[in-house]
Amino acid sequence: MRSDDIAAKGPSGDRPRNGLAVLGGSFNPPHTTHRRLAAAALSRLPIERLLVIPAGDHPHKRDRDMAPARDRLAMCRLAFADLPGVVVDDRELRRQGPSFTVDTLAELAAENPGRTLFFLIGSDNLPLLPTWRDPERLLASCQVVTYPRLGHPIDAAVLAKLPVTEPQRAAIAAHVLDLPADAVAASDLRARWRAGERDLPELQPSVRSYLAERGLYR
Repeated sequence: MRSDDIAAKGPSGDRPRNGLAVLGGSFNPPHTTHRRLAAAALSRLPIERLLVIPAGDHPHKRDRDMAPARDRLAMCRLAFADLPGVVVDDRELRRQGPSFTVDTLAELAAENPGRTLFFLIGSDNLPLLPTWRDPERLLASCQVVTYPRLGHPIDAAVLAKLPVTEPQRAAIAAHVLDLPADAVAASDLRARWRAGERDLPELQPSVRSYLAERGLYR
């Protein structure tokens, strides 16, 4: 089931829309790719809502250029404010110590019994899943939905390295959001902002205003 099949059975299809999707990340800052992905997931997956979860102490990104947690949270709320069905969740920012996806998914599963969890991940990060904390438990707790990133194809070699059963592997291969691959990178946006470029089309106007007011990424 590719994303076009998912879409066909989405809002107007026969599957109940009672699932929950999770879009995590640093959101440093949140940009148009994040919004496009959230909108596509809401329209094509059988979900009631999508949680945007900014990472706290990210174990895979020790970035000295990371904006403070309160600022990334505020920017997420601004960036997704006009998308019905999106909820910005601050649980990882409130968690003490490193933030692991497997712990977040376990919490959400306990809070939402009977709901299918859909975990959104870029094709650039999919090959790295085996290096994450407790990948077997993570992959068993949710349905992975991959979205394309430029230069990172989702192929058999990548899928073969995932610690999953063959049925799980087939499900991951089937759940790919059919979006144009792009290479928008938050690090590039920060560099351009630092260089004085203020009219960045990849950022919501409200986010650009917030960056200017707070003096971030200077």
